[in-house]
Amino acid sequence: MDGSHPERILNLLIALGNAPTRMTKQQIRRRVAGYSHDDDAAFERMFERDKELLRSIGVPIVVERDAVHEDDVGYRIDLDAYSMDLVLSPEEIGALSLAREVHTSAPWRDAARRGVTKVRAIDSALDAAAPPVTLELTAPGETLDALCDAIAARRRVRFTYTGLSSPTREREVEPWRIVAQRRGWYLLGRDCESGEQRRFRLSRIAGGVQESGASGAFEIPAHTLDDPAGVDVVALVRKGRAASLRARGTVTEYDADRDLLRLTVPDPIEFGREVAGFGADVVVLEPEHIRQSVIARLRRAVEVADA
Repeated sequence: MDGSHPERILNLLIALGNAPTRMTKQQIRRRVAGYSHDDDAAFERMFERDKELLRSIGVPIVVERDAVHEDDVGYRIDLDAYSMDLVLSPEEIGALSLAREVHTSAPWRDAARRGVTKVRAIDSALDAAAPPVTLELTAPGETLDALCDAIAARRRVRFTYTGLSSPTREREVEPWRIVAQRRGWYLLGRDCESGEQRRFRLSRIAGGVQESGASGAFEIPAHTLDDPAGVDVVALVRKGRAASLRARGTVTEYDADRDLLRLTVPDPIEFGREVAGFGADVVVLEPEHIRQSVIARLRRAVEVADA
Protein backbone atom coordinates (compact mmCIF):
# COMPACT_ATOMS: atom_id res chain seq x y z
CA MET A 1 0.00 0.00 0.00
CA ASP A 2 1.30 3.45 -0.88
CA GLY A 3 2.10 5.78 1.99
CA SER A 4 0.88 9.34 2.28
CA HIS A 5 2.71 12.09 0.39
CA PRO A 6 4.69 13.42 3.42
CA GLU A 7 5.58 9.89 4.55
CA ARG A 8 6.76 8.94 1.07
CA ILE A 9 8.99 12.02 0.80
CA LEU A 10 10.45 11.36 4.24
CA ASN A 11 11.09 7.73 3.30
CA LEU A 12 12.87 8.86 0.15
CA LEU A 13 15.01 11.33 2.10
CA ILE A 14 16.01 8.67 4.63
CA ALA A 15 16.77 6.08 1.94
CA LEU A 16 18.95 8.39 -0.16
CA GLY A 17 20.68 9.79 2.91
CA ASN A 18 21.59 6.35 4.30
CA ALA A 19 22.38 4.47 1.10
CA PRO A 20 26.07 3.47 0.97
CA THR A 21 26.10 4.16 -2.79
CA ARG A 22 23.74 5.66 -5.32
CA MET A 23 20.24 4.20 -5.73
CA THR A 24 18.68 3.55 -9.11
CA LYS A 25 15.02 4.20 -9.80
CA GLN A 26 14.35 0.47 -9.75
CA GLN A 27 15.93 0.18 -6.28
CA ILE A 28 13.97 3.17 -5.02
CA ARG A 29 10.74 1.70 -6.32
CA ARG A 30 11.39 -1.65 -4.63
CA ARG A 31 12.83 -0.44 -1.31
CA VAL A 32 11.19 2.88 -0.50
CA ALA A 33 7.71 2.62 1.01
CA GLY A 34 5.15 4.60 -0.96
CA TYR A 35 6.37 3.84 -4.49
CA SER A 36 4.91 0.36 -4.93
CA HIS A 37 2.67 1.42 -7.79
CA ASP A 38 1.91 -0.88 -10.73
CA ASP A 39 1.80 1.98 -13.23
CA ASP A 40 5.29 2.92 -14.48
CA ALA A 41 4.14 6.37 -15.56
CA ALA A 42 2.60 7.06 -12.15
CA PHE A 43 5.83 6.06 -10.41
CA GLU A 44 7.86 8.33 -12.68
CA ARG A 45 5.57 11.28 -11.95
CA MET A 46 5.66 10.71 -8.19
CA PHE A 47 9.41 10.25 -8.04
CA GLU A 48 10.19 13.30 -10.17
CA ARG A 49 7.80 15.45 -8.15
CA ASP A 50 9.20 14.26 -4.83
CA LYS A 51 12.79 14.69 -6.01
CA GLU A 52 12.17 18.26 -7.10
CA LEU A 53 10.39 19.04 -3.83
CA LEU A 54 13.38 17.86 -1.81
CA ARG A 55 15.70 19.95 -3.95
CA SER A 56 13.46 23.00 -3.49
CA ILE A 57 13.92 22.82 0.29
CA GLY A 58 17.69 22.55 0.03
CA VAL A 59 18.37 18.81 -0.11
CA PRO A 60 21.33 18.32 -2.51
CA ILE A 61 20.28 15.29 -4.59
CA VAL A 62 23.09 14.26 -6.93
CA VAL A 63 22.54 12.38 -10.22
CA GLU A 64 25.27 9.87 -11.09
CA ARG A 65 25.60 7.91 -14.35
CA ASP A 66 27.50 4.70 -14.83
CA ALA A 67 30.81 5.28 -16.62
CA VAL A 68 30.11 2.47 -19.06
CA HIS A 69 26.32 2.43 -19.32
CA GLU A 70 25.18 6.05 -19.43
CA ASP A 71 21.54 5.06 -19.27
CA ASP A 72 22.20 3.52 -15.82
CA VAL A 73 21.26 6.50 -13.63
CA GLY A 74 21.45 6.60 -9.84
CA TYR A 75 20.66 9.12 -7.12
CA ARG A 76 22.20 9.98 -3.78
CA ILE A 77 22.35 12.87 -1.31
CA ASP A 78 25.58 14.83 -1.07
CA LEU A 79 26.03 14.41 2.69
CA ASP A 80 28.99 16.80 2.82
CA ALA A 81 26.82 19.59 1.46
CA TYR A 82 23.82 18.55 3.57
CA SER A 83 25.59 18.02 6.90
CA MET A 84 24.65 20.21 9.83
CA ASP A 85 27.16 22.25 11.80
CA LEU A 86 25.68 21.48 15.18
CA VAL A 87 27.40 23.08 18.17
CA LEU A 88 25.87 22.31 21.55
CA SER A 89 26.48 24.29 24.70
CA PRO A 90 27.24 22.38 27.93
CA GLU A 91 23.72 23.18 29.12
CA GLU A 92 22.15 21.79 25.94
CA ILE A 93 24.27 18.64 26.10
CA GLY A 94 23.20 18.15 29.71
CA ALA A 95 19.54 18.56 28.79
CA LEU A 96 19.80 15.99 26.00
CA SER A 97 21.60 13.55 28.26
CA LEU A 98 18.97 13.94 30.94
CA ALA A 99 16.17 13.51 28.38
CA ARG A 100 17.80 10.25 27.30
CA GLU A 101 17.69 9.02 30.89
CA VAL A 102 14.08 10.11 31.44
CA HIS A 103 12.57 8.05 28.64
CA THR A 104 13.34 4.62 30.03
CA SER A 105 9.85 3.13 29.58
CA ALA A 106 8.18 1.91 26.42
CA PRO A 107 7.09 3.18 23.97
CA TRP A 108 9.63 6.02 24.16
CA ARG A 109 12.81 4.16 25.09
CA ASP A 110 13.79 3.13 21.56
CA ALA A 111 12.82 6.49 20.04
CA ALA A 112 14.91 8.35 22.63
CA ARG A 113 17.92 6.17 21.99
CA ARG A 114 17.64 6.62 18.22
CA GLY A 115 17.39 10.39 18.62
CA VAL A 116 20.44 10.56 20.86
CA THR A 117 22.40 8.34 18.46
CA LYS A 118 21.68 10.72 15.59
CA VAL A 119 22.82 13.74 17.61
CA ARG A 120 25.91 11.89 18.82
CA ALA A 121 26.92 11.32 15.21
CA ILE A 122 27.10 15.11 14.82
CA ASP A 123 28.47 16.05 18.24
CA SER A 124 30.32 13.33 20.14
CA ALA A 125 30.41 15.50 23.28
CA LEU A 126 27.08 13.96 24.21
CA ASP A 127 28.88 10.77 25.24
CA ALA A 128 30.81 12.57 27.96
CA ALA A 129 27.77 14.31 29.42
CA ALA A 130 26.56 11.90 32.08
CA PRO A 131 23.76 13.61 34.00
CA PRO A 132 24.27 13.97 37.76
CA VAL A 133 20.74 12.68 38.41
CA THR A 134 18.45 10.15 36.80
CA LEU A 135 14.74 10.79 36.29
CA GLU A 136 12.15 8.16 35.55
CA LEU A 137 8.68 8.95 34.27
CA THR A 138 5.91 6.58 33.37
CA ALA A 139 4.47 6.92 29.87
CA PRO A 140 1.12 8.77 30.00
CA GLY A 141 -0.34 6.86 27.06
CA GLU A 142 -2.97 8.17 24.67
CA THR A 143 -3.94 11.04 26.98
CA LEU A 144 -0.68 12.83 26.18
CA ASP A 145 -1.16 12.46 22.41
CA ALA A 146 -4.70 13.85 22.56
CA LEU A 147 -3.63 16.84 24.65
CA CYS A 148 -0.64 17.60 22.42
CA ASP A 149 -2.95 17.60 19.39
CA ALA A 150 -5.33 20.00 21.14
CA ILE A 151 -2.47 22.31 22.16
CA ALA A 152 -1.21 22.42 18.58
CA ALA A 153 -4.71 23.23 17.29
CA ARG A 154 -5.44 25.72 20.10
CA ARG A 155 -8.66 23.80 20.80
CA ARG A 156 -10.37 23.38 24.19
CA VAL A 157 -10.66 19.93 25.75
CA ARG A 158 -13.09 18.19 28.10
CA PHE A 159 -12.23 15.39 30.50
CA THR A 160 -13.31 13.85 33.79
CA TYR A 161 -10.89 14.73 36.56
CA THR A 162 -10.46 13.86 40.23
CA GLY A 163 -8.41 16.35 42.25
CA LEU A 164 -6.75 15.72 45.57
CA SER A 165 -9.21 18.00 47.39
CA SER A 166 -12.08 18.18 44.89
CA PRO A 167 -14.76 15.72 43.76
CA THR A 168 -14.71 13.94 40.41
CA ARG A 169 -16.31 16.10 37.73
CA GLU A 170 -15.98 17.16 34.12
CA ARG A 171 -13.57 19.97 33.30
CA GLU A 172 -13.29 22.15 30.23
CA VAL A 173 -9.79 23.51 29.78
CA GLU A 174 -7.74 25.61 27.40
CA PRO A 175 -4.58 23.44 27.21
CA TRP A 176 -1.31 25.37 27.21
CA ARG A 177 1.62 23.12 28.05
CA ILE A 178 2.58 19.61 29.13
CA VAL A 179 5.29 19.43 31.79
CA ALA A 180 7.01 16.70 33.79
CA GLN A 181 7.10 17.28 37.53
CA ARG A 182 7.52 15.11 40.60
CA ARG A 183 7.72 11.85 38.60
CA GLY A 184 4.46 12.62 36.81
CA TRP A 185 3.00 14.45 33.81
CA TYR A 186 0.87 17.57 34.17
CA LEU A 187 -1.33 19.67 31.90
CA LEU A 188 -1.04 23.42 32.43
CA GLY A 189 -3.91 25.53 31.19
CA ARG A 190 -6.90 27.74 31.94
CA ASP A 191 -9.96 26.25 33.59
CA CYS A 192 -12.85 27.62 31.51
CA GLU A 193 -15.29 27.55 34.45
CA SER A 194 -13.15 29.46 36.94
CA GLY A 195 -11.12 31.45 34.43
CA GLU A 196 -7.95 30.61 36.35
CA GLN A 197 -4.76 28.77 35.51
CA ARG A 198 -4.66 25.22 36.77
CA ARG A 199 -2.44 22.15 36.89
CA PHE A 200 -3.99 18.77 36.06
CA ARG A 201 -2.11 15.54 36.67
CA LEU A 202 -2.61 13.29 33.66
CA SER A 203 -2.88 10.15 35.78
CA ARG A 204 -6.02 11.60 37.42
CA ILE A 205 -7.83 12.03 34.10
CA ALA A 206 -10.41 9.27 33.59
CA GLY A 207 -12.10 8.17 30.39
CA GLY A 208 -9.90 9.94 27.88
CA VAL A 209 -9.85 13.46 26.46
CA GLN A 210 -12.41 14.94 24.05
CA GLU A 211 -11.73 18.06 22.00
CA SER A 212 -14.33 20.81 22.29
CA GLY A 213 -15.08 23.68 19.94
CA ALA A 214 -13.17 25.11 17.02
CA SER A 215 -9.45 25.37 16.37
CA GLY A 216 -7.69 28.64 17.16
CA ALA A 217 -10.04 29.34 20.06
CA PHE A 218 -7.35 30.85 22.32
CA GLU A 219 -3.77 32.06 22.49
CA ILE A 220 -1.16 30.56 24.80
CA PRO A 221 0.46 33.19 27.05
CA ALA A 222 4.16 33.82 26.57
CA HIS A 223 4.64 33.00 30.27
CA THR A 224 2.66 30.21 31.83
CA LEU A 225 2.65 28.29 35.08
CA ASP A 226 5.93 26.99 36.42
CA ASP A 227 8.06 29.04 34.06
CA PRO A 228 11.56 28.25 35.38
CA ALA A 229 12.65 31.84 34.86
CA GLY A 230 9.64 33.21 36.71
CA VAL A 231 7.04 35.66 35.42
CA ASP A 232 7.57 39.43 35.39
CA VAL A 233 4.63 41.30 36.91
CA VAL A 234 3.72 44.98 36.89
CA ALA A 235 1.10 46.21 39.34
CA LEU A 236 -0.26 49.39 40.91
CA VAL A 237 -0.19 49.37 44.71
CA ARG A 238 -1.97 51.83 46.97
CA LYS A 239 0.47 53.81 49.11
CA GLY A 240 1.02 52.30 52.52
CA ARG A 241 -0.44 48.92 51.50
CA ALA A 242 0.86 45.45 50.51
CA ALA A 243 4.21 45.72 52.30
CA SER A 244 4.93 42.03 51.65
CA LEU A 245 4.73 42.60 47.88
CA ARG A 246 6.75 45.81 48.00
CA ALA A 247 9.59 44.02 49.79
CA ARG A 248 9.98 41.57 46.88
CA GLY A 249 10.12 44.05 44.02
CA THR A 250 11.08 47.49 42.79
CA VAL A 251 8.78 50.39 43.64
CA THR A 252 8.54 53.73 41.86
CA GLU A 253 6.01 56.50 42.39
CA TYR A 254 3.07 56.43 39.97
CA ASP A 255 0.74 59.17 41.24
CA ALA A 256 -0.37 60.77 44.50
CA ASP A 257 -2.20 57.65 45.68
CA ARG A 258 -0.38 54.70 44.08
CA ASP A 259 3.06 53.29 43.37
CA LEU A 260 4.21 51.18 40.44
CA LEU A 261 5.54 47.80 41.53
CA ARG A 262 7.67 45.51 39.37
CA LEU A 263 8.61 42.01 40.56
CA THR A 264 9.25 38.47 39.32
CA VAL A 265 7.08 35.71 40.73
CA PRO A 266 7.93 31.99 40.55
CA ASP A 267 4.34 30.74 40.87
CA PRO A 268 1.55 32.75 39.19
CA ILE A 269 -1.18 30.73 40.89
CA GLU A 270 0.01 31.50 44.41
CA PHE A 271 0.71 35.10 43.44
CA GLY A 272 -2.84 35.47 42.08
CA ARG A 273 -4.29 34.21 45.34
CA GLU A 274 -2.09 36.56 47.33
CA VAL A 275 -2.97 39.61 45.22
CA ALA A 276 -6.70 38.87 45.36
CA GLY A 277 -6.46 39.05 49.13
CA PHE A 278 -5.44 42.72 48.91
CA GLY A 279 -8.63 43.61 47.06
CA ALA A 280 -8.60 47.04 45.41
CA ASP A 281 -5.26 47.95 47.02
CA VAL A 282 -3.35 46.04 44.31
CA VAL A 283 -4.18 46.13 40.59
CA VAL A 284 -2.20 43.88 38.25
CA LEU A 285 -1.43 45.60 34.95
CA GLU A 286 0.51 42.80 33.25
CA PRO A 287 0.81 40.05 32.25
CA GLU A 288 -2.78 39.72 31.12
CA HIS A 289 -3.26 36.09 32.19
CA ILE A 290 -2.42 36.91 35.83
CA ARG A 291 -4.60 40.03 35.69
CA GLN A 292 -7.57 37.96 34.45
CA SER A 293 -6.91 35.28 37.07
CA VAL A 294 -7.12 37.87 39.86
CA ILE A 295 -10.28 39.41 38.39
CA ALA A 296 -11.91 35.97 38.23
CA ARG A 297 -11.12 35.33 41.91
CA LEU A 298 -12.54 38.69 42.97
CA ARG A 299 -15.72 38.12 40.98
CA ARG A 300 -16.27 34.75 42.62
CA ALA A 301 -15.73 36.31 46.03
CA VAL A 302 -18.43 38.89 45.24
CA GLU A 303 -20.81 36.16 44.05
CA VAL A 304 -20.30 34.17 47.26
CA ALA A 305 -20.86 37.28 49.38
CA ASP A 306 -24.10 38.11 47.55
CA ALA A 307 -25.46 34.56 47.72
